[in-house]
Amino acid sequence: MTGKVELLLPAVARSAAVTVTPLGRLTVPSRAVPERRVMVDPQELAGLRDAARSAADRAHAPYSKFTVGAALVMADDPERRVFTGANVENATYGATICAERTAIAQAAAAGFRRIAVLAVSCTKAMHARLADRSPCGICRQTIAEFSTEAPPSLVLIDSGEDDVLGDILDLDRLLPYAFRITP
Repeated sequence: MTGKVELLLPAVARSAAVTVTPLGRLTVPSRAVPERRVMVDPQELAGLRDAARSAADRAHAPYSKFTVGAALVMADDPERRVFTGANVENATYGATICAERTAIAQAAAAGFRRIAVLAVSCTKAMHARLADRSPCGICRQTIAEFSTEAPPSLVLIDSGEDDVLGDILDLDRLLPYAFRITP
């Protein structure tokens, strides 16, 4: 057992940019995400990554052949059970469900609502750039629905590289302008 280690999520800052057009200004808004320090358990992260890889082996992807697996633990589950999901394609594509949403649906059906850590593994894109192996837009919004701020929900994206647990992000870095309704 390795125990918990401190993870630094660095600050991210982007300046605003304004372009003047004959019909008015166009603004690219600024965005500042503060530095965060969170405690993570590398053993748990490795287990989730491996469970996501295993789930990808069970994906139903006869059309795209792009197999994806996800595994997560929920912050509001005192037992920290691992819920897994795989992408399940359908000939109509609109009925397809991604691995991340399958895992989240499993956890929600068990009564949990707050993601602690979600791991994603795209077995056909292991060594691809991050954008080619990270959650799609619908999944990002679903992750936002079940995310927490303190401690922040984390998403671990498998890179397939030796001696690398994966790329890790919180929601502010994964979906900077997430749509949220405050109750």
